[in-house]
Amino acid sequence: MKIDIILLAGGASRRFGGQKLTADFFGKPLFRYALEALSSIQEHPVRVVTRNLEICEAARQLGFYPVEAPPPDEGVAASIRAGVQACRPNAFLCFFVCDQPFFTGEEFLQFLDAFKASGKAYGRVCCGTRMGSPCIFPPSAHRELLLLTGDEGGRRILRQKEAETFFFPVPENCLRDFDVPWENR
Repeated sequence: MKIDIILLAGGASRRFGGQKLTADFFGKPLFRYALEALSSIQEHPVRVVTRNLEICEAARQLGFYPVEAPPPDEGVAASIRAGVQACRPNAFLCFFVCDQPFFTGEEFLQFLDAFKASGKAYGRVCCGTRMGSPCIFPPSAHRELLLLTGDEGGRRILRQKEAETFFFPVPENCLRDFDVPWENR
């Protein structure tokens, strides 16, 4: 099964009030946690959608493929479209975000393996009724993803495909993202 991984790292961090992904998070930039989690995945190419040169260089050093993110004021849909366009047309697309530092490479690999075994077209991680990232879309959904606009992500598509979706439970901490400043204690 061909799976291309798309790491979304091109947001404006408006609620954070600065460069969230490069801010220090307990001893290293926040973006490093996602790159390290994905570095354990060897069989699937990783595209990193970003405008940040530091993230771009770190991605290259790990053998990932940087993709230039559109301006953040175009919304997350523009970054999704850039990622889709950079991937193989016959690949499943696995989207991940760059602000979930507690989602480990081990959990990511378990999700991918369980999704492959499920026989389902879509995949999504969850904790109880809370849905999150990463999530997987089949090649047949590429066109729908390319039609997204503004701050509309893939949730709308996934809500319409629940019967075709594999849900993978993860600990609540894995889905914790950071949109406001934190304190390093």
